[in-house]
Amino acid sequence: MEKLCRQLTYHLSPHSHLKAVLAGSPPDNTVDLSGIPLTPRDLERVTSYLQRCGEQVDSVELGFTGLTDDMVLQLLPALSTLPRLTTLALNGNWLTRALLRDLTDALKDPSRFPSVTWIDLGNNVDIFSLPQPFLLSLRKRSPKQGHLPTILELGEGPGGADEARGETEGQEDPGGGPAASAKDQGRETVGVAQT
Repeated sequence: MEKLCRQLTYHLSPHSHLKAVLAGSPPDNTVDLSGIPLTPRDLERVTSYLQRCGEQVDSVELGFTGLTDDMVLQLLPALSTLPRLTTLALNGNWLTRALLRDLTDALKDPSRFPSVTWIDLGNNVDIFSLPQPFLLSLRKRSPKQGHLPTILELGEGPGGADEARGETEGQEDPGGGPAASAKDQGRETVGVAQT
């Protein structure tokens, strides 16, 4: 009976779920480890898995896994070489602004993170906004995302949502999207990265 209880307890543990996720091909091309507390030893297994199945991976979900800056730096080499990775969720961890410099440097190199268009860094320790170079690096990789409205344009700025909508209504820019007003030029989009 004791053996059965131990097996059941292990089966319900987060590490059992980690083992199951890392056992086969990623379902729907997504590696979803959200909510599984990861240790440095677990990261070695995740890195090995990403190197083995990396050609198939479009999305990596690492939200609420207890990651620290050092742990993400340990994963960064494997993540940055995934050819199809478009979405990286790092929300709800123990990440700080210090990590943003390394992420920004990685994004500046076109050979690293070749397909990434979305990085979620919300609910971390002290990341409340993203530096301009970080956003510009993501924007260069995804020019179609460059025409999404900003939060400010949707009603949080002076004049509210009606004024923001009215200024650009009916106008087109050369890229085919709605034109931004002169006072909105230079603002970054929220569709590229989330904090």
